[in-house]
Amino acid sequence: MTVEEKKDMQSISDRLKKLRECMCKLKIDAYLILSNDFHNSEYVSDYFKCRQYISGFTGSAGSVLVLNKEAGLWTDGRYFLQAEQELKGSGIELFRMEEEGIPTLEEYLKESLPDGARLGVDGRTISVAGYRKLEKKLQEKNITIDLEHDIVGSIWLDRPQMSCEPAWELDLSYTGKPRKEKIAEIQKEIKEKKADCIVISSLDDIAWTLNIRGNDVSCTPVVLSYLIVEKERVCWFVQKEAVCKSLENSLKQDGITIHEYHTIYTYLYKTDCNSIYLDLNRTNMAVYLKAKNSSRKILEGKDVTLLSKAVKNSVEIQNEICAHIKDAVACTKFIYWLKRHVSEGQELSTEPKRYDDSKEKEKYPETEKNQQKKITEISAAEKLEELRQQQEHYLGPSFDTIIGYAHHGAIVHYSAVPDTDLELKPENFVLVDSGGHYLEGTTDITRTIALGELTSEQKHYYTLILKGNIKLASAKFKYGCAGINLDFLAREALWQEGLDYNHGTGHGVGYLLNVHEPPNSFRSRISESGDECVRLEPGMITSNEPGIYFAEKYGIRIENLMVCTEIEKNDFGQFLGFKTLTLVPFERDAIEADELSEAERQWLNEYNAEVWKKINPYLEKEEREWLKIVTAEI
Repeated sequence: MTVEEKKDMQSISDRLKKLRECMCKLKIDAYLILSNDFHNSEYVSDYFKCRQYISGFTGSAGSVLVLNKEAGLWTDGRYFLQAEQELKGSGIELFRMEEEGIPTLEEYLKESLPDGARLGVDGRTISVAGYRKLEKKLQEKNITIDLEHDIVGSIWLDRPQMSCEPAWELDLSYTGKPRKEKIAEIQKEIKEKKADCIVISSLDDIAWTLNIRGNDVSCTPVVLSYLIVEKERVCWFVQKEAVCKSLENSLKQDGITIHEYHTIYTYLYKTDCNSIYLDLNRTNMAVYLKAKNSSRKILEGKDVTLLSKAVKNSVEIQNEICAHIKDAVACTKFIYWLKRHVSEGQELSTEPKRYDDSKEKEKYPETEKNQQKKITEISAAEKLEELRQQQEHYLGPSFDTIIGYAHHGAIVHYSAVPDTDLELKPENFVLVDSGGHYLEGTTDITRTIALGELTSEQKHYYTLILKGNIKLASAKFKYGCAGINLDFLAREALWQEGLDYNHGTGHGVGYLLNVHEPPNSFRSRISESGDECVRLEPGMITSNEPGIYFAEKYGIRIENLMVCTEIEKNDFGQFLGFKTLTLVPFERDAIEADELSEAERQWLNEYNAEVWKKINPYLEKEEREWLKIVTAEI
């Protein structure tokens, strides 16, 4: 352990000690620290990173439970290896969720706490659904849940300020539907549900409804706010400093009034609405308790905007096609650059072709500098970001870029830091998972790139993953199917060999919004949300990302985004399929062509032909020559 790591562990130990001292004063026997902000967002701004502050674990998902003498972190399969490394020496035990013999957080609490104990959690960070799940499990032992205290906030003296970035309006040419029309649809839902108002807490649903974007959450263009839609009026609770006068006037013209962010609680407490509709998975307990005041009726259900947001309209789909071409240009240039500069002395394809260094230096004036400076996971990510920034209407990454070289590729959501930053060498795989936000939409792509000669084992496993990606992409299915019906297609080749991956095969993607957007997804088993059981609809955009991971060796993942489309309607019903949006070449040197079926080979050749046709006009001469080779017919 380095000196810096020892210092970090000491600070974690000090924080846990202070937390326990506060717990003792408040007579709280256990304290739960979630990853959430006040809106149950997947990614959160620095102000809300209480779980990271208290544990040192930097993954986006996980919960820390602190008792008087022990502490644990519960996280899912994406983060097992990362959490194991980051928790070393912290005194916090790792609990691998959904693994055999591992208790759930609720089971652990029930077993560890005595009758009549008190569990503390900040009521603004736990959803109503999450609270009820805890309450149900703990009621047998008469354990009470205290929602009043933000204990981590009380000991976090240098806590960052809450983000308050400027909000801005997204033009109709990108949204395809004016906010007035979206609000009218919500008000229609209010009447149908016999409610007086709907409270929307999820930031992406609010941004979509109002056709507004912001920058209050890292990699997610949303604004910290709440929205209350009533039969005759609409109230947006937002930090007023984030809203310029012209935007405020524009909102007023559409009947939307602005209120200060934190006054949501007072407004709900005093409102004359007697029947309030809430999504319990996305509404925090503090909001719920104010809404439930007195004898009001609470109507429970999914956010009414959830499905409308997930089903992209024709304008959004055409824009997304444009965004993916831009993104493909940046990613294709990056792969060429990476191979050219890391694989010195290596051929860039199976075809024996050498490249003129003098021409390369004219194209990339930084080449000589790069030859002196090692390319690492971090510097490669910086290069990819630089290439994306060259694309018109690029706004920023849709999540923190994952570049995992060799054994780091086996850590599903690996994040390089200076202490772990590996040099990329002309051998093994590097896994690159990245995405961008453009005015035309959001992208998410993973490519596993060979930097040198591969073993027959590596080629075989890469081909298995490619087969799974192709089978799902080329699926034709009856309307009414959900992601859980189709997930098998991506895993079949792996399962035949007794292999698998410990994450979902795909997630929904928002339009210039959350890169992980419910409800559409591909999963092999039913989750708590049940999103994988939601019917797939034409217009939904979903990722297709099978993978395989070998600890301490390498990881392979191939990810494209696809839009669900109508294929044909006949006497047997409506049949759907997918159009692949991502247009970036696969790793030619890792494909064992004889392991592909005729249908898989045909799909791959058609895909490669489209990549060549759509992307080559935007490349330089040497890049085009390389792309022509790697997209040639197999």
